[in-house]
Amino acid sequence: MDGDDLRRWLWTDAIASAPNDPTGVLSFPERDHVDSVWSEHGQAHVRVLIRNEQRPMDMEVLPRRVDAPSRCTVPELLARHERVLVVGGRGSGKTTLIARLAARAAADHRQGTRTLVPFVVLVSLLDDPRLDERAIARLSPIGGVVLLRRALEERRALVLVDGLDEAGSGARRLSESVEAFAEAHPGNPMVVTTRPRREGIPGYTRVELRGFVTATLVPQPGTRVVAAHRFLARRDPGRRTSLIASAVDALLERYAAEELRPGAILKSLDLRDRRLLFGSIAWLMHSDRLVELPVEPLAELLRWRLDGARWVEGPRLVLCRADEEVDLCRADDEDDEEDMDEDEDGDGDGDPQGGPLERGAAGDARELGELAQDIDGMVERVIEEIRGHQGLLIERRPGAFSFADLSYQAYLNAVDHVRIGALDALIEERSDPWSHETIVHAAGIPEVDAAAFIRALLEADRGEAPVATLLASRCAEVAGGRLPPQLRRTIARRLSAVVPPRSPFDVAYLIDDVGEIAGPALIQALGSASPSERAYTAMALGGLRHRPAYGVLVRMAADDSAVNEPIVCWLWDEEQLVKDQVIGCFALLALFDVALAVPSASALFLQAIEGAPRGALDCVYTLIDDQHAQRIGRASEDEPIRDPEAVDVLLAKMRKVLDRTGGPSGWKFP
Repeated sequence: MDGDDLRRWLWTDAIASAPNDPTGVLSFPERDHVDSVWSEHGQAHVRVLIRNEQRPMDMEVLPRRVDAPSRCTVPELLARHERVLVVGGRGSGKTTLIARLAARAAADHRQGTRTLVPFVVLVSLLDDPRLDERAIARLSPIGGVVLLRRALEERRALVLVDGLDEAGSGARRLSESVEAFAEAHPGNPMVVTTRPRREGIPGYTRVELRGFVTATLVPQPGTRVVAAHRFLARRDPGRRTSLIASAVDALLERYAAEELRPGAILKSLDLRDRRLLFGSIAWLMHSDRLVELPVEPLAELLRWRLDGARWVEGPRLVLCRADEEVDLCRADDEDDEEDMDEDEDGDGDGDPQGGPLERGAAGDARELGELAQDIDGMVERVIEEIRGHQGLLIERRPGAFSFADLSYQAYLNAVDHVRIGALDALIEERSDPWSHETIVHAAGIPEVDAAAFIRALLEADRGEAPVATLLASRCAEVAGGRLPPQLRRTIARRLSAVVPPRSPFDVAYLIDDVGEIAGPALIQALGSASPSERAYTAMALGGLRHRPAYGVLVRMAADDSAVNEPIVCWLWDEEQLVKDQVIGCFALLALFDVALAVPSASALFLQAIEGAPRGALDCVYTLIDDQHAQRIGRASEDEPIRDPEAVDVLLAKMRKVLDRTGGPSGWKFP
């Protein structure tokens, strides 16, 4: 395939024709598969705090002996060659690169362009060091082998293999299978990552795959990456907002402390104004529901903000806004009256408070001169200063900026709402999951009357829906000791009516109508829940796909506390009545459901079955085995099942554990 043909399939340029699927059988599995890829990889790479000098977040590679730029990105290289092997050392960003490629393909697909379908293969999750349709389908259970084969036939599959070196002694066998798979399915772009391995001459590192272009990740000396969300997740919720505030202020202070060139605009702003500027960016991204802001709207926002710049108290740039009063930027009353007189027609043509210049402020103000006259030049300079000294705002890829951590974006948005007195607007957004993190941070800001804010949140709910109650519970955590005991008792009373779930109807309500906001409260309620309530809580946590709960479910899988009542649960959307079992049984069923939807969670399921009570594992195995056989029996060409390979692998793992103690028992109908 030449460069033009491949470019037709590349997501950066192409719009593929609709697949040959006249009955629409694959439309829903394909959509669900792409959604799962986005959920798995779409935001994880945003949540990093990066320090020191930065490069654009689209990492560059150095291709070897090919018709390509000597230094380019992987998408640029794929536009010329459909198979790329990326070599990089430990911590060089190989896994992050795979996540970005998968997320970008999924994002384009979700936007309706229907181009490439990404399939991610983590070598560490392969049960056998071999790449074939079965292995890929097992790690993409929602789409399954039917979707994979259709995408390969239509040359719409983007196959991403991460960690060739992790196959250990099976690396050579895996490499050969990768080469064979690529040759059997031409026209489908493939990217494989690996660490360098020693072959031949001692000390000489070289990795090659037949038919692949080898490219080395450009090293990034001196860069330190800290997983900010993991660091913060381990901290007391009551300190979370203050920790984020400290981190944000420290990153903002860097613009004053670092050796920026003389006259740098960000350096001339004080901390308050830098916070205001970046808070405006967070507000815009929140309003437009963005985690990535293209440079054009960023420039437009900076143009609006910097157009209100004034030169006061000597050489210091201060930002003002027409909808707020800033004493520092306001002239004395006489000057204000003169401005009103000059605008006699009342059409606002006079120099407003938020205008570009204010003469006479602080008694010794000076005009910005050329700086104020060339707003476009100021905007370009600010963008270049952010690009050259990234920390709080980073350039994920050329021309697109994101906050280093989504929590920073939510916190700055909360600060902006508090500054302009728009807390009521936040309360109105209480049913929108996109606003939940911002609402919680608002309650943790010291300037906010947390008690009044939480009361308003509860009053808006009026007991009709549990979302505000759950939000109030999280707000109470970050507010710390600023709440009166009576309000805390009110929250606890209302929360007890929501969690823990006490019936299958409660579980369905939490999953379908409430959403992930219920996750933290469910985990917290486990300590005082009865065995049956813990069983229903396990199913709710699995259905919510609440990531912090996955480790909790692994621990619950080892719980041998008896559940003394029949529990209605779901397996492949079908009701199952389970009697005379322990809590571990329901935790395993929840993890099984998660493992089919989130490929990386399959390792947690395998960890859980090793510590589960023998009776619970036996029950789960026989139940899944029987229902899986029935699904296969009902399957047809028009209604294929999605995940047979993944289920077979998980069943084999459970069977292997059971065989150590005599094997599974026969199926007993309830």
